[in-house]
Amino acid sequence: MTKQDMIDYLDSSMSEANLEFDWSIEWKKRLNVIEVTFTIYAETEPELVIQDVEGTVNTENIIQFEDAICFYDPEKSKIILDDYLAVFPFDLKKGIEKGYIDAFIKMLRIVVTEGQSDLLDFATDSTIETFEIEWNQANFNQTIQTFKETNRYNMEKVQYPKF
Repeated sequence: MTKQDMIDYLDSSMSEANLEFDWSIEWKKRLNVIEVTFTIYAETEPELVIQDVEGTVNTENIIQFEDAICFYDPEKSKIILDDYLAVFPFDLKKGIEKGYIDAFIKMLRIVVTEGQSDLLDFATDSTIETFEIEWNQANFNQTIQTFKETNRYNMEKVQYPKF
């Protein structure tokens, strides 16, 4: 049996979690980055006009929201951290603990589920002017702590993929 790397572990764990939103994993080899992108949708009221940050106005009665989270090596990755909902450093040589990824997936489910609810409200209520998803780092840190206290934090590391 071949050993799982970060991408394999992320992919299999996210698949097993049966997340109720679209997601994808992209390995940007040259940047030493693994991106997890998610997409949510909401049906809008026919008379409601919604404009995104780039000025595009919805022409159909459905809106789509996409965001990304990044796993990166602080030493080698050349990325703009503010371009992501959340960023998670890892060591290029040592990898990252499975428990950390498990906590990430649990928190991702919560954040995106809340985001989906907020997007539905935004898409149907003209009094709500903006929509944004927020990553709660304190809750993420607490999830890791809870996993550790309940012996559900897996210390085994998964390595960054080899070229």
